[in-house]
Amino acid sequence: MEEIAFSTAFFSYFICAFLYFYILFWQRREPGAFSAAFLWTGVLSQALALLIRSQKAGYAPMSNMFESLSVFSFLIVVFYLWIEFKYKIKSLGPFVISMAFTMIAIASVLPRDIKPLVPALQSYWLVLHVLVTFVGEAAFAISYAAALMYLITPAGEEKNDPWQRFHSGFVTVNAGLFLAVISYFITALLIKRSVISGDGLLAAVPIFIFFAGSLSFHFAKNMILLMMPPAETLEDISYRAIGFGLPVFTLGALVFGAIWAHRAWGSYWSWDPKETWALITWFIYAAYLHARYNVKLKGRAAAYINALGFISTLFTYFGVNYLLSGLHSYGKF
Repeated sequence: MEEIAFSTAFFSYFICAFLYFYILFWQRREPGAFSAAFLWTGVLSQALALLIRSQKAGYAPMSNMFESLSVFSFLIVVFYLWIEFKYKIKSLGPFVISMAFTMIAIASVLPRDIKPLVPALQSYWLVLHVLVTFVGEAAFAISYAAALMYLITPAGEEKNDPWQRFHSGFVTVNAGLFLAVISYFITALLIKRSVISGDGLLAAVPIFIFFAGSLSFHFAKNMILLMMPPAETLEDISYRAIGFGLPVFTLGALVFGAIWAHRAWGSYWSWDPKETWALITWFIYAAYLHARYNVKLKGRAAAYINALGFISTLFTYFGVNYLLSGLHSYGKF
């Protein structure tokens, strides 16, 4: 049942993202009901998969990368549903759902074995620390998507203004990278299940998808802009998401994390790589809010600080686990 529920969520998010892109590029609203149906199917299926896994394991499913990616993607979609309901817009859907699908695609090739928790994780602080942190980071993901869309909206620049081309190029590269990451893990999944063969495809397919996706986004940008909400709405979504996400992230990552660290390891702070990068991420988003409140910083500069914050968030989540070692090494791939 868990495998069926997870696979249902996987394909539901894929079809939903496709329908959202169809609505966006062809400016058709007819598939809106179908996209909503697949989105809710994905959310409910993923919730069911997490509940079944929690029951089987006997603890909250957040102890390894497969489980945490499932929870993270689930929370991103839940936040998006709230944004779509509040602002009555679907234009962020293709990018947010693609982000959630990326998480599912990565999770699909990771080990799913249920193992006994290591002693450090045998605590109710697992839920308080990890889940609350993910809630904050899911809000950051929504803010990041809105910031990228804000960067390509015209803001008084001439069409051939070099800064406007730079903003557009930055978002285009981001789009290509997301598609390349998705294609990498889907290719890895197909190879793992012997649907296709050839390890060379793991490099060739993502590279091809990166360039194809970047070019497609570049040429489709003007069509995307036609369906985008006003720049002020995108900036408001981005700002409010961080305004909510930073206090929650502070509570989960820093406060609850420090309390749990003291109970598990005898120290509130050990300058572990994940602790350090969580603090760096906190400083970036704190700087964003400080600039908004005190300097009235808005527009492109604020969007780039936002993007930097989410890049730091992703490195804290993925990069630290994969590239560095420390007290959180049990979270490796």
